[in-house]
Amino acid sequence: MITPNSPYDKFVSGDKSALSAQQIRGMDKVAELGCTSCHSGAAFNGAGVFQKFPVNTDGYLEAKFHFSKDKGVAEVSKKADDEHFWKVPTLRNIALTAPYFHNGSVATLDEAVKVMAKVQLNKELSKDETADIVAFLNGLTGEFPKQTLPTLPATTGKTVN
Repeated sequence: MITPNSPYDKFVSGDKSALSAQQIRGMDKVAELGCTSCHSGAAFNGAGVFQKFPVNTDGYLEAKFHFSKDKGVAEVSKKADDEHFWKVPTLRNIALTAPYFHNGSVATLDEAVKVMAKVQLNKELSKDETADIVAFLNGLTGEFPKQTLPTLPATTGKTVN
């Protein structure tokens, strides 16, 4: 993992103050809802598996976001059985990676959480449940390594052909 030391990492390593009460409620709600059946493991990506998306159809959400327009793995495999299968994305640093979903149609993390609950689990989340889950997901943001850009050699100021 290249972004260690997230509040979640610190929490599971024993620092029980690393996550807020709201983040802990969100973590518990993620487990209770069954999100971890796909988003599991250290990276919360189910070890790179592919899953069907969306599982449950919702006419309003389909009209708004056009999730079913793209065929997923079937675009490459040309197999009907692969339609609408997508690689489960990591939830690490998810708060920093908007827009969301394979087509970038969802602008905010709280909307993405509500959409996932509905189309994957057929659940309606309250405003508080959504806020708790989003708070937890923010706790999966780790520390980025310091990166030093290379220094290019000086030029003579002339074009070389």
